[in-house]
Formats: sequence, C-alpha cells, structure tokens
Amino acid sequence: MVQALYDLLHACTVRITISRISQQGTGFFVAPGTILTCAHVVQEARNSNASIEVCWNNQTIMAQIQEFRDISSSDLALLQVNLSNHPCILLHDNGIEPFGKLYTYGYTGGDSEAASTTFSCEGWAGERQELLKFKLGRARPGMSGSPLLSIESGCVCSIMQSTFDRHIDLGGKGLLSKVIFREFPALAVQQQQFHQQERRWWNLLTRPQQQATGLGFPVSAPISTGAVEVFVSYVRADEALRSELAKHLKLMKREGLITEWYADNINAGLEQKQEAKAHLDTARIILLLVSPDFLDSDYHYDFEMAHALERHTANTARVIPIILRHTEGWEKTEFHKLQQLPRDGRPVKQWSDQDEAFAKIAREIRVVAEGLKGY
Repeated sequence: MVQALYDLLHACTVRITISRISQQGTGFFVAPGTILTCAHVVQEARNSNASIEVCWNNQTIMAQIQEFRDISSSDLALLQVNLSNHPCILLHDNGIEPFGKLYTYGYTGGDSEAASTTFSCEGWAGERQELLKFKLGRARPGMSGSPLLSIESGCVCSIMQSTFDRHIDLGGKGLLSKVIFREFPALAVQQQQFHQQERRWWNLLTRPQQQATGLGFPVSAPISTGAVEVFVSYVRADEALRSELAKHLKLMKREGLITEWYADNINAGLEQKQEAKAHLDTARIILLLVSPDFLDSDYHYDFEMAHALERHTANTARVIPIILRHTEGWEKTEFHKLQQLPRDGRPVKQWSDQDEAFAKIAREIRVVAEGLKGY
C-alpha cells in the first residue's frame, strides 16, 4: 500500500524547465490543470517572459503562471497547463511531528529522471512556524518545488523550498501546507472537489489517516463494488472502429470493472435521445470518438459533447477524446484541451496495426476505471 502511494506521488510530479536559461525545478499537480511550485523556480521566466516547459508522463507542455507570490513573501507559484487527465496530490496541514519521516520525489540538477529522497523532520522554523525543517537527506538543486510526503499522515504536508548544504545530508526547509492554503484559499475547495471525485489517493490511506484529514469524506460508508459506467459517443459512420474498440474493452466488462453504453442509432427518435441523456448524466467515463463525421454531427457536437464538457467541468465524469480519424480543425474545439488518446495524437486509422492502437487506448481506460471504481 505504501509503495502504491509513492507511485501515485511520482505520477503527480512534474519537471519544470525555463527554456532560455535551462533552469530546472520541480512541481506537482494540486488541481486539474494546476501545478504548484516555488516562485523562485519560475522567477526568471516571469522577469524575462521566457517560456516555461513542463514535462509529465513523457509529454512536454507549455505552462503559464497563474498566481505568483514572490520570494520575499511566501515563494509560491501556481502554473496552468492544458491538461486534465492526471492525478493530484492530497495536500494536508496536519500529521507531521518532530522525528517524523518525510519522502520526496524531484528532479536534481540537469537530470531528466526524477529521484526519491527521504528526510527526518526536525520541527518548525520562522516567527509563525510556517517553515518545516528536515535533515538526514540531501536536498539538491532542482528539487525546489518537490512535494514532501508525511509517512505518518499519508498526505503532502509541505513543499521543498531550500537546502542547508547541497553536498551533504543537512537537509533543508519547506513551506508548510497551511501557508499554501493561506496564499491560495481556492485550493482548499479544489482539493476537496477533486478527491471526492477521484479517490485513488484517498483509498490508499489507512482508516485513521482518512479520519485525521478531516475532509468529511464518508470513511465509514461501505465501498461499492459496482462497475464504472462508460458512455461511448460516436457516429454511425464510425461503427466499425467503435466495434473494434469494444473488443478491447470486453475483458474489463467480463471482470466487472466497467459497463458500456452507446446509442446504436441516435437518429431513431426522441425516446432514444432521452435514454442517451440519462446515461450521459450517470456515466463516470465518457469517450468521445472523434472523426470528421463526429464534428459534422450537430447532435453529437452540440448535445453529447457539450453535456460531457459540463460534467467534466463539474468534475463528475472523466471525459476522454479518442482520435479515430484525422480531423481538420479538431484542435480548435472546446474538448481539445482534454488529454486525447492515443497519447501521441496519431489517429487510430493511421496506425499500421490498429489493434496496437486500441490496446494502448484500452490500457489507459483501465487505469481511469480502476481509479474510479468503488468511489
């Protein structure tokens, strides 16, 4: 269970590079499309208008500074990226005491690969005890902005800010999460909304850890074993490709991980459209099978896609565009900002082995479904 929590922390962590000066730092997702880091990591980009590149999951995405608190105050920054299909850390301001164990994961120096480091908590520093001191670990350049995970609480309690000595195990200092919430109060609501919907992190905590967070989730409620409903939005012209995708999802249906619903012929009449609306309202995963015919359909574009985006914005469903055929102008649509599959952006029809493409897509859907099941 602990190893799985470490793996999830890794999946939330990103490498930040300032392009002109090749300066590198670390950040982590705290809300959909939102990365937290230290202000000094992106200070030069803010001063010189240099571009900020974020590397996550073998992707490089441009980031913009959304909020900035300069180094003389709290040294915090929020970055905005055009991503949504990612996990987020669970940030909490309790659960760390002197001699407690800390775990972090960040990018050091010019390395493209992140590394893990452990520390021992020494206590607090500063007039208002807003800094966390830690030792018995080497805090190195590039690790600024790394999340500090409290082993006791199972939550991220601090963000790494500075080192005492980069060459020996003197450790460093971090800003406590209470400072983060004070500077960015909207994060408290965003964190609660995200983790109520996407409970992978929550499910990895022990019952005492869950209760200690005080987040108000129903920790005593029995976990549902029901399958995750998947709604497939597609047009009749793409029936053959939808059918091939369904074959790759079939094992998940047999396992009881998902159920699948799609309209066999949406032109059948009002009754079936009402049924589609009902499933759109309850599905936890909505797949948009993108093609020229899909964008050409007023019904699919103006109703199913629009309703899916509403549920995505409300954080009540995971919406995943699947690019079936090359579609001119789809990058100008409202749902282009979502993480599409296949991840490399190559339409399924352009793969020499379409089974390989659908297998990759199915694996991604499995990860999302497993994260949602039981929540």
